[in-house]
Amino acid sequence: MHRLAMRSLLVGVLVVVAAVVTSSCATMSKEDCQVADWRAVGDRDGGRGAPASKIDAYGKACAKAGVTPDASLYEQGRDQGLTRYCTEANGFWEGRQGRTYANVCPASAEAEFLPAFADGERVYAATHRLEMAKSDLSIADSRAEKRARQADDVEEELRNPKLTEEQTRELRDRLARLRRERREAIEDGRRAEAAIRDAEIEVDEVRRRLMPRYGYF
Repeated sequence: MHRLAMRSLLVGVLVVVAAVVTSSCATMSKEDCQVADWRAVGDRDGGRGAPASKIDAYGKACAKAGVTPDASLYEQGRDQGLTRYCTEANGFWEGRQGRTYANVCPASAEAEFLPAFADGERVYAATHRLEMAKSDLSIADSRAEKRARQADDVEEELRNPKLTEEQTRELRDRLARLRRERREAIEDGRRAEAAIRDAEIEVDEVRRRLMPRYGYF
């Protein structure tokens, strides 16, 4: 796999991993457990699309404080929060932000939420590809410029009349390597430019289709 594709894949994986780690680490302190309004906690979690199992994590965290979450109040609040979460507008927003959906909406609400969420995912994917292509171009250009400067420095060293034959050979080998790496960086940049053009076309098409429906992009 080409280095630009590998980099894009790695960045995508790291983003997902970071989201998972952040979600899994979210918990409550001893003080939070002692003063928690479980209806309000549920309402907040429902508004964020958290699964019902989220209260299990609270139970484990609050056990250390000798507190048992009120599951009934929590579920009442969560149901209320889900009415804000499970809307068409919010579905598009969640997908647009690259977030995941935990299958929390009732079937009646999913009929609007899921198509909008999928539309938001299309926007996220298109804009993310464009951003990555631009980043790849910047990296490739920087690498090409750096190798060019390094090659110039080596050429300057080669003008030294006091160099030994071995030193000259080593410098010429280094110069050849730097020039080769510069050519590779330039090719990477050309591929990134092509990727940018393709991504811009995709973003424009997605914007044209979805802006009239959702009113923003």
